[in-house]
Amino acid sequence: MKKMRMVLSVLLATLMIFTSFAFAVSAEEECNHSYSTTSVAPTCVEDGYVLCVCTLCGHNYKNYSDSPKALGHNFGEWYNFEEPSCTKEGHSQRDCSRCGASEVKTVSILEHTDKDTDGACDFCGTEMDVEQIFSPYDWLVALFNAIIQWFRDIFA
Repeated sequence: MKKMRMVLSVLLATLMIFTSFAFAVSAEEECNHSYSTTSVAPTCVEDGYVLCVCTLCGHNYKNYSDSPKALGHNFGEWYNFEEPSCTKEGHSQRDCSRCGASEVKTVSILEHTDKDTDGACDFCGTEMDVEQIFSPYDWLVALFNAIIQWFRDIFA
């Protein structure tokens, strides 16, 4: 008896599905479609298309043939909205001029800098060893600049 109920339920459900499909197809076939068209411009990420809507029954579809492709983003220059320092990373962003989408990237932590050679980082005040302040190349540049300044002072 349970098997009989199950078989009848499945048959009834199948009959209902096919009947509703047949009505949908016959309703669509009865309309002599008269479409109005509207061109939809492409965006940065979506292709353009022509939207066709039947003025009689509302049936619609999108026609992508011969329509312009997606434009792609038009990003501007990168700008820092959070400056990096020697203790934390910074962040840069650029924006699309068409749709306003943004790209964000991380800017690396800066190295400690001691341009005034007082033994402390100019940004955060961390004390630095002489090895941290100058590389061998920096010593040569500093010596060269000191000699140039000495000549300028003498002949000024």
